[in-house]
Amino acid sequence: MEERYIGKPIPRIDALEKATGMIKYMSDLSFPNMAFGKVLRAKYPHAKILKIDTSKAEALPGVIAVITHKDVPGVNGFGIVVPDMPVLCKDKVRYIGDAVAAVAAETEEIAEKAIQLIEVEYEPLPVLTDPEEAMKEDAPKIHEKGNIHLHTEITRGDVESAFKEADLIIEETFFTGREEHAPLETEGGVAFV
Repeated sequence: MEERYIGKPIPRIDALEKATGMIKYMSDLSFPNMAFGKVLRAKYPHAKILKIDTSKAEALPGVIAVITHKDVPGVNGFGIVVPDMPVLCKDKVRYIGDAVAAVAAETEEIAEKAIQLIEVEYEPLPVLTDPEEAMKEDAPKIHEKGNIHLHTEITRGDVESAFKEADLIIEETFFTGREEHAPLETEGGVAFV
């Protein structure tokens, strides 16, 4: 049987449009009465939020809305396994880039200017960069319930029997580099209201 796909070039459906510059990206789209959104993100890896003042941003002509955690309906949380990430932070930021406030405006330039006008007063907190240090009892707490996000045990087979039957057992501590899902494209969205 001849292999149809493995080891053979497969033309991408969008290759011609991308190569010729004809494909439409988010920044190419325009709609009547379109508003633009921007998010104010934390500049500290770990800090208390003492105060958020949006009054200057709200007063800027062309600003449609400025929202903070107070404006999030329902549960202010999301996450793949556990909804432990706030949509917009309330009392604390836990990484550089945590979302603190958001703006909708008539133009992208006005939205960016409004973001710069939002004043957030932070109290920087100790930063944890070592997972083993973070697990210590006296480590600064990133989350209210502690620094272990989720504890899951997965058992397959009989480990003790496998150890007894093994010719060789190697015990060591292994490290892997930080891995993050990193799409090459920026994220964006279009909503019709």
